[in-house]
Amino acid sequence: MQRTLLIPSLVFVAALGACAPGAQDTTRLDTGLLTASASDVDATEIEDQAEALNRMARDLVRRSTAKSAAQGALVGCSIAVVTNAPNRCVTGAAAGVATGAIVGHAKGKREVTKRVELVSANALVRSVRGMNGQMDTLQLSLPDLLAEQDAELQDLKIRRDAQALSQADYETGVDAIRQSRARIAEALTATIHNAEQAHANLEDATRQGQDGLDWHLSATSQLAREAHSARSSISLL
Repeated sequence: MQRTLLIPSLVFVAALGACAPGAQDTTRLDTGLLTASASDVDATEIEDQAEALNRMARDLVRRSTAKSAAQGALVGCSIAVVTNAPNRCVTGAAAGVATGAIVGHAKGKREVTKRVELVSANALVRSVRGMNGQMDTLQLSLPDLLAEQDAELQDLKIRRDAQALSQADYETGVDAIRQSRARIAEALTATIHNAEQAHANLEDATRQGQDGLDWHLSATSQLAREAHSARSSISLL
């Protein structure tokens, strides 16, 4: 009989212990630590993302740079031959170099213009789509990093003011965040410039006679705007 009564008593004591303030605080503290750890953002990884985006933008500039007028003139010459006007080939090539347009002869001028490909539209599509994917990744991760850094800056200040952190350690922590943001901002600034340059290159190709670049022009303009928006979200210290 006594053994039977002892078991419920122990269960009751255990229940009281679980409800004790100290036990609740410990559980909440552990959960908080796990949450904070899971939400940590790797600043180096995001810096690498920004650098990768800029490398893609530099490649986009290269791919969007139009071929020379002389190369275009050779295309005009070959078409002139196909249209049984070889005697006009040299004249057409010279005109192409002089005017920046690709010309075969007077009768086939419209046909030549339609066939102009000063830049590879397909290669540009691949480059732009790659940049879009990289931009999406950065746009998702950058706000989390900035929010975490803001919280860390506030924590550093509170600990310093409470004399729980030396001024030297405070400045070291702030400087690490400052440098991280500066690297990301620098990469995004360069990406803006390169996206704008690629857009200008495509406009030049369009002026020289290449058609079908409307989507590419819109896409490079959008990339420049998105890079500018991401850069504007970074507050340098």
